[in-house]
Parts: sequence; C-alpha cells; structure tokens
Amino acid sequence: MTAVYVYPWDVNGDPAAPELLASLGASSIVMAAAYHSVRAATPRHPKHRVVDATSALYVPVRREAWGALMPPSAAAWAGEDSFNRAAAQLSLPVAAWVVLTHSSAVGRLDPSVCVRNAFGDVYDYALCPSSDDVLSYAQVLVGEIARQTGVEAMVLEACGPLGLGHQSTHEKTAGADWSAIDEALLSICFCAACTASYAAAGLDVPQLAERVRLGLGLGVASIDEVLGPEAKVVLDVRRQAARALRDAVVAEARAAGVREISMHAATDPWATGPAAAVDSVADGIDYYIAPAWELTGAVAVERVQDLRRLGAERIGAYVTALPPVPADADSLTRHWQALLDAGATDLHIYHAGLASDRRLAALRTAIAEVHPNRGSRDDSAD
Repeated sequence: MTAVYVYPWDVNGDPAAPELLASLGASSIVMAAAYHSVRAATPRHPKHRVVDATSALYVPVRREAWGALMPPSAAAWAGEDSFNRAAAQLSLPVAAWVVLTHSSAVGRLDPSVCVRNAFGDVYDYALCPSSDDVLSYAQVLVGEIARQTGVEAMVLEACGPLGLGHQSTHEKTAGADWSAIDEALLSICFCAACTASYAAAGLDVPQLAERVRLGLGLGVASIDEVLGPEAKVVLDVRRQAARALRDAVVAEARAAGVREISMHAATDPWATGPAAAVDSVADGIDYYIAPAWELTGAVAVERVQDLRRLGAERIGAYVTALPPVPADADSLTRHWQALLDAGATDLHIYHAGLASDRRLAALRTAIAEVHPNRGSRDDSAD
C-alpha cells in the first residue's frame, strides 16, 4: 500500500484536488481528523496560500461526548465537518490521521495533565498519557472520529508521551547544544500522575528529579549513567501509561467499526513524540509506521529493520517529499526502494498538500518506479 497524507483544507474548496490526488498513483489517502497546531502552505489552492490552524478536531465537536478535556473545533478556518466533506470528494480510500497527545489547545485547558520536566517546566503541547483525563480524552477522540466518519482505517500519531522536541511554536532551543541524552532527560515527566506512579514503584521522586537536573549537560553516553537502576523504573512507568493509552484507543476504535489501525512507532525505549516507543508487537495494532525521512546514512533503513526484528510482519515507512529532501524522483526512488528492500511493505508519504508542483511530479514518478503495492498484504483491497 502507498498512502499520501493531506489536510482537509487541501481538498475543500479546490475542485482540482481530487483528480490531482488520484493521479499520484497512491492506493489511499491519510487525512488529518485531529491535528496539532500548524501553519501550512497550500501552493495550488484557488482561494488561499497559507492556513494557520490551532490544535483541533476536524469533525463536529459534540460537547455532550466529552469529559474534562475537549478539543476545539476547526470550523473557524476549515469549515464545519471538514474531514467528511473532503473525504466525500475523494475516489481513493481515506484513513483518519489522529494525533492523540500533541495538542497545545487542550493542554492549556489544564496544565496539570501536561508533561512537566524535572525543573518544573510544563510542555503545554504534550498531554501526558499517565493522566486519567488524557486517557479518557484520547478514547473519546478516536471514538468520535470513527463514529462520525465511518472510516475503516485509522493512523495513530503521538500514541504515547511527547517530550522536549516538538514542531509547533517557533523553536529556539538549538543553541543550548543539548545532546540526544539531554533531550531525553528533559522529556522525563514529573506531572502529578507520573510522580505518583514513580512513588508507587518505590522511587524517591525528589531524588530522581535532582539526578535528572544534575545529569543535564554531562556528556554521558546513556541515561543509565545518570539514573542508574532507576532508569528501568521510569521506563516501566512510561511503558505502562503508553500501553494503557494504546489499549484504550484501540478498543474504542474497534468498537466503533475501525478495521485497520496503524501507529507511528520507534524502537528506541526513550523515544517521545509522533512515533511512540514500542518494545513488542502489540495486540490490536495491524502495523507500525517507522520514521524514515533521512535520505543519507542508514538510520531510516535501521528503523525499519528494528521493527522487523520485533516481529512486525507489515511495516510502513514514513517518508517525505518535502525539504530538506530534494525535489528529485531518482533520490526518492532510491530511498524508498532501500526501505522496501529492508522490509517495509507500505509507504506513507508526507505531504501531498504541502508539496510544490515540482515535488508532486517527483513523488508521482517515484511511486510509479517502486510499485510498493505488490509488497502489501492489502493488494486485493487496493
């Protein structure tokens, strides 16, 4: 299967969009149904060139369905029920792209449910899955989307904790020269729910926070060097919360009729962000999608192979046709073919709505060159 990603506003109001998307040669569309804040280019749309969107839901927000946390409606910039209006115009199957724990609009409603680092800094874009309110919010989110759209496929993003890194407000942290270990330390959550779980697991929470603070900038090779055996306990707490989140949203989606559920995932145990950390092939997830944007080096290939080593039989490779990747079909083809050769069965291509005409042309040619559909178990449905 080959899927291209879009936003509802890429389709609505543009009569040429459905035919253009069908012409790319993909077998399906993945369209945002719940999404974080974004400032998006629309290079071909007849009515606008830039869309400024806050974290929102792209189906109607039924107030009676929600508990303590509720997403805002996207009607102000995308129109009411924009997901369904866009999906109705497309000839290809449409999967709902659901971002679960990345929402500054929801986080600002109640900072206590957000990730809080060892210094007490709150990441309002990062909803902590240890919170019961966040768990309930995510469950209602997938249920509302599934029941209001009738989609048979759902792609889950941020199905776990977010950390320091994100793509939202202007980012001004690069000059701190934090290493990957530093960023992982700054991503360990000390919200009320997480600290209660650490204490229940036998950790001295103030001492743990102090170790994290003192470990920043030491240049160590691993988090274990900073936290010692407590690192495993922290990971266990995080895994339990992420597993509970995943199980809850999968159960809700299945109950609402979703047939296929995929999830952006990474095998790094300390991973936070769009691709949630996984250490096993979980029940209820039909396939995992590996972050595979890097054209150079073996990083992207290794991420696909890591999922294969976990026992995943079907693996999506999340690739991009946007900068810094060149608008060059040969480069895309070589990269995508290497991922397929490494064990990827599906390509998830970001992003047809944001790409220039030149990039779309390269994307179209590359899809035709690699023919990934022959490697998918869904060939009969395409």
